[in-house]
Amino acid sequence: MVMDRMGRRSFIGGTATSAVAIGAFGLTACGAGSEWPRLGVRFADGINANTTFVADAGPQRFPFVLIADDGLPLIEDNPSFLEMTVTRDEVQVGTFTVPVRGAGQFTPYYPLVFDPPEPGRYVVSTADVEMTSEIIVETRAEVSLPQIGDTLPAFKTPTFDDPAGVDPVCTRSEPCPFHTISLADAHANQKGTVLLISTPEFCQTDVCGPVLEFLMEAGEDGGLNDLNVIHQEVFADPRNPDPTPFPEVAPLLAELGMEFEPSLFVMNASGVIIDARHYAIDRDELHDALSNR
Repeated sequence: MVMDRMGRRSFIGGTATSAVAIGAFGLTACGAGSEWPRLGVRFADGINANTTFVADAGPQRFPFVLIADDGLPLIEDNPSFLEMTVTRDEVQVGTFTVPVRGAGQFTPYYPLVFDPPEPGRYVVSTADVEMTSEIIVETRAEVSLPQIGDTLPAFKTPTFDDPAGVDPVCTRSEPCPFHTISLADAHANQKGTVLLISTPEFCQTDVCGPVLEFLMEAGEDGGLNDLNVIHQEVFADPRNPDPTPFPEVAPLLAELGMEFEPSLFVMNASGVIIDARHYAIDRDELHDALSNR
């Protein structure tokens, strides 16, 4: 889910706003075309919503989808990979073979990863579809989202014992077990930490709920006992019957300036981010991120 560039109270994800005509995704394309499928974005591209991508900070990850002729993401018969070409000012940055992810779990997506050499507008194209997509990359100073190599603040995230202004602490039908330690306390115990930001009950895409289930699967039989594992809900009071006009985000998201979900951060014992995945995270990518600890 992505909140639009006007602020956290308005959403382009999963609502019928003017920002999108394709459900829970933004479709950003250049030129006119009549062929389907088309290339669509599953992230804040800087056009429909404030970009979260920065130059000169290491590889950035851009989850694309294919859009079918009904305006919705293609969920069947997706190509096993896309050959994606990135250009800036008509100069080629690179060509990348991007495998499909999420097939059989939720909407398939294609996580393009490349290292933008400088800020600006980039164009992504693929021979598999007719239309192109534009994305905007900013300087590090313009983007508040913590990057790999940064340290998350020692923030008091909600726990079952101390909700810290968030109600409910977990919107999963049966609350998950990842609300026993706050991020502040996790920073102090010399263990690595996994932080997942998602809202299973109120997610307006098909990703936020499943990724929490994937994390719980990974923790079975003590698989995550060497880590602090924290699930952070997105909204402070999502069940308020009269939000004005939409629920306020939880304090951590406000602190980080985050305008989207889900988000996964993996940190070492010093609290330094060593892996991060945003917007769409399937089971395999979750395990990839955890394997970096």
